[in-house]
Amino acid sequence: MIRPRTFTVFALFFSAFIFVVNSISFGAGEILFQEDWEAGKIDKGIWIPAPGWNVVDGVLDANGGESGYTVQNDFVDFEFSADTQIIANYLGFVMRAQDLDNLYMHQVGAGDPTIWWHSKVGGGWAPEQKPIESKLIPELNVWYRMKFIVEGEQFTCLMAERGEELNEEDHLVGTWKHDAFDSGAIGFRHSGGEHAQYDNILVTTIGYTMAVSPEGNLSTTWGRIKKSP
Repeated sequence: MIRPRTFTVFALFFSAFIFVVNSISFGAGEILFQEDWEAGKIDKGIWIPAPGWNVVDGVLDANGGESGYTVQNDFVDFEFSADTQIIANYLGFVMRAQDLDNLYMHQVGAGDPTIWWHSKVGGGWAPEQKPIESKLIPELNVWYRMKFIVEGEQFTCLMAERGEELNEEDHLVGTWKHDAFDSGAIGFRHSGGEHAQYDNILVTTIGYTMAVSPEGNLSTTWGRIKKSP
């Protein structure tokens, strides 16, 4: 017969063991949204695209046309990452968008050693320019991995050449604070003359780590992110 105290200790040990196994096998956190454009077109049930958006060779080609963003508009605190390359001038990540006149949009440009943080409230842009904190300055026609970590009023941007594992120590672009919007959609924005491409879009809860097993798990599959052209 198992004594009650022995059973309690065993149950606590077993629960802790299961937690550790799940953390190792299935990763931590949750995928909230992902897109790799493999369908070869923009699904308007998922996206409210800008006029300058097209899918070319399995990537989003955004050439002017202002802001486009997801139909899903309830992203609160999250990590938003994508592979991206600048074709001309600047790229722009949109987040917490309410509509075209109320959103956040953050830019980096080819050869520009700064990040441009933007809020747009009631149709009026308010840009804030800050130096890029890492040594990496983006160039034209080079693929990078960018990530925005958005928690409360705090925004953190990371950028590295595609294939590198992002971390704040080596890849910090900068940080910023603003409290106009606490949730909304994610997307991209380009004005006339701004042209960039995006692929392997991933929005997760903060602190998300990809699974390492078992084979075939959704997170594991997404871990084998396709290489853009």
